[in-house]
Amino acid sequence: MKFITNRTIIIKSLIAALFILIIKNFVFKHLNLYGQDFHDLIELSDITIIFTGAFFVFGLLLAATMSDFKESERIPGEVASNLEAIKDWIYLAIRAPRTGTSDLCKEELDKAHLRNELLAITDGIIDWIYSKEKDSNVIFPLIRKSNEIAYYFAERGLDKEAIKGIQENTNAMRKQLTRAYSISRNNFIKPAYILLKSILFIVMALLLITKFKTNPADYLVTSAVTFLFCYLYLLIRGLDDPFDISNDEIDVDLKPIDRFKHRLQNDFLN
Repeated sequence: MKFITNRTIIIKSLIAALFILIIKNFVFKHLNLYGQDFHDLIELSDITIIFTGAFFVFGLLLAATMSDFKESERIPGEVASNLEAIKDWIYLAIRAPRTGTSDLCKEELDKAHLRNELLAITDGIIDWIYSKEKDSNVIFPLIRKSNEIAYYFAERGLDKEAIKGIQENTNAMRKQLTRAYSISRNNFIKPAYILLKSILFIVMALLLITKFKTNPADYLVTSAVTFLFCYLYLLIRGLDDPFDISNDEIDVDLKPIDRFKHRLQNDFLN
């Protein structure tokens, strides 16, 4: 099953190529217009310029989506680094001398509470990234929970540098997740997808009525061009939302956050 889910684009493109071949050889070769067979209405040399222009347009749109994807690849690692830094600041706050004379400053820190809060923040971020909706009403209140840790320390007179560090890393993490939210929610402009679909339809239609010198050339060129254009289209659609985890083949790698969670469960304030 994993082999199939990790190769969905290739499989879908191959199915499209096979479908076009079947339509051309079992349907169009039996149709004609005023005595002219449908499958050889035009010569291949007449439409090569169209294929060239189509590849150029697909290349431009692919480059545009790749830039967002490259930026998205950095976000999980940066979020994990900020969570790791917050964990280190918590360790510093616990071990550094305390100031203040209020009753809260004298009470013992609830380490179980701190551990559960950071685990809850990490779990919430992972669940949000894996979610389909990417609801802003979920992620931003969750990020504020790390500031609650800073407030907890401030009320008890803990190290000010640690408190400042937690807030700075929280703000950096908020920017990163806001960018992830923006990339996930703001898909490529709709007219661009209409253009891609139009080009794809035109290419398929032209292949169905194009005449080739030999049958092997017909099979090879028709299937190859169909496969390439379908693959490019599906690739652009996948790259447009790299945080769509339902698409296992084209998504950002969440291992940095998953591995941080594993370390957190094993060694944080046990």
